[in-house]
This record gives sequence, structure tokens and C-alpha cells, in this order.
Amino acid sequence: MPPSDDRLKRRLENKALSYLGRFSSSEANLRQILIRFGKRKCLPKDADEDTETQFLLQLDAQIDILIARYREFGYVNDHNYAVSRAQHLRQKGYSERHIRQHLLAKGIDALTIKNTMTDGELGSDQAEHDAAIRYARRRRLGVYASTKATSKPDWQNRHLASMIRAGFSYHIAKMALSQEEE
Repeated sequence: MPPSDDRLKRRLENKALSYLGRFSSSEANLRQILIRFGKRKCLPKDADEDTETQFLLQLDAQIDILIARYREFGYVNDHNYAVSRAQHLRQKGYSERHIRQHLLAKGIDALTIKNTMTDGELGSDQAEHDAAIRYARRRRLGVYASTKATSKPDWQNRHLASMIRAGFSYHIAKMALSQEEE
């Protein structure tokens, strides 16, 4: 027998507020978390197929209500979440391509991602170049590599390939690897 609407609502709300108190989240990410929680904790263990279907419909309806309310209160805002994550990933030295993929995986729609990456300095060529230098420094590539790493044969191509796999264009990767150490 599935739980009552009131009990399910309370449990989902407790989980959502607990999660949002620690982390910022997109609507889609919060939905995934609440669905996993509901299936794991609220679905009766001995539920047959009909009961499970009924429960999943009930769960989906309760989650829709919660997310609409949290969107209205400002607890979840996909645009703010996208900007925040993009700025954080840029500071860590990730490429625009990597940031776009990360935001897509978190359930942010393509239009919001496009607006985020073209807004201000996040999508500029200078931001991409600075991120490439941070990435090279963090991974110890190019001029930031140790003498042991540079003694290996074909090390320049290996480092360049690493930068390209990280999502940087060939030209930006080449410039970041040959940049003079400050």
C-alpha cells in the first residue's frame, strides 16, 4: 500500500529542503534526487506492479508541486544555478565545451546554457585562454611540467592532446602550453 499523499509530501519536502540547504540545484537535478529518494525510501518493499505504478504517479505529482513552489520561492532557479556553476568551473580551468556538457548533464536547457555562456565574460576568448592556462598549471602541462615529464619522448604532443581532450581548441591549447611561466 503506497503512503498517503500527506506523508509522502512531508518526506519529500524534508529531503528537498535538506538537500537545498547544502547544495544549489537545478530543477531537473532536484527532480532526479527526489525520484531516487522516493523509490528507495517510500515505495513499499512488497509492492506489486499496479501499486508501484500508482505510487510513481503519486510521486511525480507531489514532486511537480514541490518544484513549482520552490521555483516560486526562488529556492531553485536554473539560470542562477547555470551562472554559478559556469563561473566555478571557469575558475577551476575548464573549457567552454566542458562547462556546456556539465550543465546539460545537470538538466539545464540549451537556451539557458547559451545565454549563460554568451553573457558577460564567461564565453569570451580571454576567459577561455585564462581557463586553459589554469588547466595547464593544475595538470602540470607545457611550461608548468616537471623536468621528469618533459624528458619523455613526444611529451609536447601528449600535453597538447590532453588539452584538446579537455575541450580547448587547438590554437588556445597551443598558446597555453607555450605561455611563459609567470
